[in-house]
Amino acid sequence: MSAVRAKNKKHDFIRRSTGEKVFDVVNVLIMAALLIFFLYPVLNVVSISLSNEYEVLASNVTFYPKGFNGQAYSTIFRDPDLWRSIGNSAFVAIVGCVLSLLATCIAAYPLAFGDFYGKKIYTMVIMFTMWFNAGVVPMFLTIRALGIYDTLWALILNTLISAYNVVIIRSYFSSIPFSVVESARIDGANDYQILIRLIIPLSKPVLATVALWIIVGHWNDYMTPLILISSKKNKTLQLVLKELVLNAETSTSNLASVNSSNNTGVAALSTQIRNGVLVVSMVPMIVIYPFLQKFFVSGVMLGSVKG
Repeated sequence: MSAVRAKNKKHDFIRRSTGEKVFDVVNVLIMAALLIFFLYPVLNVVSISLSNEYEVLASNVTFYPKGFNGQAYSTIFRDPDLWRSIGNSAFVAIVGCVLSLLATCIAAYPLAFGDFYGKKIYTMVIMFTMWFNAGVVPMFLTIRALGIYDTLWALILNTLISAYNVVIIRSYFSSIPFSVVESARIDGANDYQILIRLIIPLSKPVLATVALWIIVGHWNDYMTPLILISSKKNKTLQLVLKELVLNAETSTSNLASVNSSNNTGVAALSTQIRNGVLVVSMVPMIVIYPFLQKFFVSGVMLGSVKG
């Protein structure tokens, strides 16, 4: 058997045409070019945040640091509000992700396996929220009327269910054979037991994909906390990082008219902090993504097979 497989592999290798080989080479070159195209801005941001102030002002920094200087990160991490804001963002991202996945699965389950009167109306109500948005003012008034304004729960409950995520998860649920659900019902399981014990364990790829979307959305969200959060203790990471950038730029503006040898360093520090803030905000997502990458690809592909 091994001899036959070896022969087949050799035969397949010999049968590769010149056009296929050229395609492989061109494909590799295109992928390498795209990698450089997308990776360069990230390396440039990291390099500027770690470079010497004179090299930064002279625009000599490309994809590697010149004259190492970690003052930007020292300024960022010395901020007393930074660590509290990281905790707030982590709480919103983690708790919001868990609750959003649970609520989205409950909303998607009837669309995939339910057979009840008014299912079309239920589907249209969900889709309507994806096509039309009430706007910022009604959202603000609703959050304040619920008594959760200036709390982290306002950020979680405001985006608890997304119609797009419901559609994605429903599509994946629909790819699961209905006979599995019928067998569980015959055994006496109710819909909640089927969802929690059967459907969700079988849907790990798509749930991991949607979880990544939710976490990234909460972590990078700036406008919603800006509208719904007013106290310093509840500010999220993006708000605090924005304040750091504004403070650095204000310091630069105040010293612009002063003739001092330190002005060069201060002016460069504003640019370094701006780029350092970007690095600090994106590092957690870069760390998380490799663990969810395999689920991310399979979840998107399998969730779009049947709809």
